[in-house]
Amino acid sequence: MLTVSSALFAGIDAGGSHCRVRLEDETGTLLGEGRSGAANLGLGWPQVEANICQALNAALQQAGLNSSAYARLHVGAGFAGAHLAGLKATALQWQHPFASWHVTTDLHAACYGAHGGEAGSVIILGTGFSAIGLTEHGETLLGGYGFPINAVCSGAGLGLQAVQAVLLALDALAPATVLTVLLQRHFNGGAALMAEQLLQATPQQYAELAPLVFQAADSGDAVALAMLQQAFNFISRLNQQLPPGRCCLLGGVGQRLLTYLPQTQRSRFSAPLAPATVGAIYYARRQLAVAAQEAAQDGAN
Repeated sequence: MLTVSSALFAGIDAGGSHCRVRLEDETGTLLGEGRSGAANLGLGWPQVEANICQALNAALQQAGLNSSAYARLHVGAGFAGAHLAGLKATALQWQHPFASWHVTTDLHAACYGAHGGEAGSVIILGTGFSAIGLTEHGETLLGGYGFPINAVCSGAGLGLQAVQAVLLALDALAPATVLTVLLQRHFNGGAALMAEQLLQATPQQYAELAPLVFQAADSGDAVALAMLQQAFNFISRLNQQLPPGRCCLLGGVGQRLLTYLPQTQRSRFSAPLAPATVGAIYYARRQLAVAAQEAAQDGAN
């Protein structure tokens, strides 16, 4: 039974397009879930804080609680961008209102959730791209440096490729593509209007164009199909760099690509056991257990 003094656990999956929260009691029973906008640490802490609190409050409300429960919350947060020391430090230094606050990367949270805390690998192809392989001997980290410098095979990367292909096609400098019609419809105009609207575009806005690449590919468009073939080749290279064993292909783009992959590549991937929000809670519980063990040892000494 949940009482006013019962400990609560929240797992945050803070990505480049969405922030998702799972709320549990001490036994692991789901109490509520919430969702809000992008919470990649690269967006700046004010926006990140606002979005994680919005998603957290939505989960609390679903559970019949409110922000007065913050003091009972043990929060694990997996952030996109937390593999960069400076950005992670910002999150760790937050004067949070919770019982405890545990920060890791979105990659680690996803991997813990996908494999139940056991060894394994994940490739995340969402707004951006990153991958991790965890073994008893250590970890392998790939990508995650952000758009536009490191967004191969991601939603933002595919969106950018689509724009580039269309602008070249409109100038008759590259093959014609169905993407031209799709993007002109999306932007309600031609090349000049498209370029103007994209002057200050965010990675998320480019990622919103990725579904058009799949739509064009479904129609047999050679340009879009070539983009997907490049993605298949890239996923193959990623797999070669990750340790053998269980691997999951995650993220909105990852899930779409999974249906297009040749069977030889598709068979490499397993379904995740749980989402990153569960992995973030696993991380928080593990950190609390480690702290309790260290405190007990200090007391014994």
